[in-house]
Amino acid sequence: MPQIYIAAPFGNYISTKNTISVIGTFTHKPRSGLILQILKTLRYDFQEKAWYNALGLRNPGIVEGLRRYNNESNQVLSVAAIEPEDYDHLNAIIPTSTRLEINISCPNITHFQDYLKGLPQFASRNPIIKLSPQINNEVIDYLIDCQFTHFHASNTLKTFRGGRSGSVLKPYTLQTIKYIRKRLPNATIIAGGGITTLKDIDEYVSEGANDVSLGTVCFNPFKLQQLV
Repeated sequence: MPQIYIAAPFGNYISTKNTISVIGTFTHKPRSGLILQILKTLRYDFQEKAWYNALGLRNPGIVEGLRRYNNESNQVLSVAAIEPEDYDHLNAIIPTSTRLEINISCPNITHFQDYLKGLPQFASRNPIIKLSPQINNEVIDYLIDCQFTHFHASNTLKTFRGGRSGSVLKPYTLQTIKYIRKRLPNATIIAGGGITTLKDIDEYVSEGANDVSLGTVCFNPFKLQQLV
């Protein structure tokens, strides 16, 4: 049976005995304005049956994130870098016992060029790397060459309206799963995007995913309960 993750930011609020909650995403420095960004950008498109958001990693910062993280519970701490030195700061402050996800795929922020610089120092921690649905194979090759083995495919899709979630992600996620599995047969792959039924989970697992991640289905408590 695959493990079920509750993706950030939903993992901040949802915790069950059958799931792993991903809390965050936390950055080195606080980024204020979460409530305002929710009110301004979180929208459901009934025609497309998709959620959009442009929250942009609004969070209270890694110090507060570590205070909230419980190493004894089923949690993963999600972090992201924005400035060139952030990976160094995060690596220095986060205890090595922390279960980590490193989000390199938020579509709603502008981060520094050469964004992967500094990331390899985390390889020995065996973190989950959260990927963009539009990630290119060269980046995946680089991550594998750096000895990363755990991947989460994928984050929301970048659009002019913000990050789009839902079934639109499925083709991207399936393509990424197939490529990673071909390049690194023993990789651990968490699949997310458009999961609303057990059939969706079965499809991802049959295509090579080890585990699955639930996101916008968390807006529907009835469907979420059926899945977990």
